[in-house]
Amino acid sequence: MPVFAATSVRRATAVALAASSLLFAAACGGSDSKSDKAAAGKDTSAARPSASAPTGAAKSVTQAQLKAALLTAKEAPAGWQVDPEAGESVGSAENRDCQMFLNLMQSAPDKMGATARQTSNFDNGGQQVFAFDGDRATGYLKPFDASVTECASFVVNMDGDKTPATLKPLTVDKAGDEAHGYELVLDMGPVKMGFDTYVVRKGAVLSTFSAKSKQPVGVAAPEFKTVTATVARKLDQAIQG
Repeated sequence: MPVFAATSVRRATAVALAASSLLFAAACGGSDSKSDKAAAGKDTSAARPSASAPTGAAKSVTQAQLKAALLTAKEAPAGWQVDPEAGESVGSAENRDCQMFLNLMQSAPDKMGATARQTSNFDNGGQQVFAFDGDRATGYLKPFDASVTECASFVVNMDGDKTPATLKPLTVDKAGDEAHGYELVLDMGPVKMGFDTYVVRKGAVLSTFSAKSKQPVGVAAPEFKTVTATVARKLDQAIQG
């Protein structure tokens, strides 16, 4: 999976495709060092509560539990390959309320208000598992439904380029304490790139999974449902364990 460099995503189709792969580098924007290369299942962030973080339930969630919630290569969709490369931030939403949808795909723990993260990187998708203090995971997802409506259309600033984005909700099965889905489509001039993202919360932990949309129509591919069921099951088992 190529790493997206600091280049305009509208210069060529090849660059646009590189941007799509960036979103699946699960360490996107999340490494304290740009030289940090995140392999599948590798801990890319030590637990580090923010200065104002309260003591809460997430303190009892270990890095081993977070890692246990990650997909393995055998559990990823057929044909997916593990990719050890990490990327850099894909950009920021001009509407702050829409930033959460980028964060759930490509964020450092501290930008989410999380204390720790484990990641798995693949060539066609990626997974992140975040631990939070107290009820901060619940709070982070509280505005989700309202924000999906508000962010039906917004702008992403990518290295100075303003990229139109659209957002559609995806219907997902009930899982964990709550589960959500959405499709993000970036209009990068030569091509439109769509990404299906699944978010499931169990207690103070969020597990997110993103995959390239086969066709940006607001309906996820059949294999997406199969994989997200595995994501939800592994999170439940990891947290209970």
